[in-house]
Amino acid sequence: MTIGPTSPSPRILLSTLITYSFVIFSVGLALYLLFLTKPAERGIKVKSFRQPDAVDLYAASKLGDYFTDDGWNVGEVKGISTQPDINGAAGMIVELNDGSILFQKDLDSRRPLASLIKIVTAVVALEHMQPDQEIIVSEYAATVGENSMGISEGEVYTLEELLYGLVLHSGNDAAYAIAEGVAGDVKTFVEWMNIKGKELGLKNSYFTDPSGLNDASYTSPRDLVYLTRYALKNPKFKQVAATLEKELPATSKHKYLSLYNQTNLLSSYPGVAGVKTGYTEEAGLCLVTYAKNNGVEVVGVVLGSNDRKGDMILMLDYAYSVEGVTIEHHLLDPVN
Repeated sequence: MTIGPTSPSPRILLSTLITYSFVIFSVGLALYLLFLTKPAERGIKVKSFRQPDAVDLYAASKLGDYFTDDGWNVGEVKGISTQPDINGAAGMIVELNDGSILFQKDLDSRRPLASLIKIVTAVVALEHMQPDQEIIVSEYAATVGENSMGISEGEVYTLEELLYGLVLHSGNDAAYAIAEGVAGDVKTFVEWMNIKGKELGLKNSYFTDPSGLNDASYTSPRDLVYLTRYALKNPKFKQVAATLEKELPATSKHKYLSLYNQTNLLSSYPGVAGVKTGYTEEAGLCLVTYAKNNGVEVVGVVLGSNDRKGDMILMLDYAYSVEGVTIEHHLLDPVN
């Protein structure tokens, strides 16, 4: 007699179903609890996909510093009893060899710096782009107001050409073209400017735009001395700052431009070799000057003045008299 397979009883089927359900539930619960833990706690190395911020981009694109920290600091006051009475709200002049302060007035006071901010713009640009690299002028950069070097939308200039427009002609259009070309956008570039300020130890400075039109930016005479000394270590910046006139010949990429240095004393006071003027209604007349006579190098700063040229002449005369250097000029002679 043939005996066929028998069907399992309902009780056995129910027991089997309960067992399978429990196993599936246990495995699911274990997997759920596993993924609640952090990857590092599970022994898994996970690569971060955080979007790079301004600090990351600054470090990644930096070509290098002009020079490493050499321990130079502004030193003690060195002078004689009769000091010049300048018109400016704040000022300072320092001998660059030993850092001695030859004259100071509110050297750590925070004040708007107008176009002197373009020194920072040049420093950051030269540390992140080669001078011969090209920048396309945007509509935004071409239409920035106030001082302009005269660039137009769609034109292509090298960084070096734009630096001449930035420093000689104090071009706000050049400042914004440089910012966009170097960092990709103005906001990132301004963040880089402030990162550089921190690297240089500028304790009383904050920058809000690359041109100086925004009076929310501020600095101090002491910070400007540190910044200018650093900038002058770069041969390209020093060359641009010492240039009185510059012609940019017409090419297939841009028009002809003639630029003239607005640094008032470059062609008049002996030994002066740059660097930058600045003015807004809020900041007043501002000036940073570098000079070298008989081997004595000085950097002078005037902020918030009504007569920056006269103030700087007084400061330079005084500084060189302290250093035992006689400077001959007739810039302060009365006009007949």
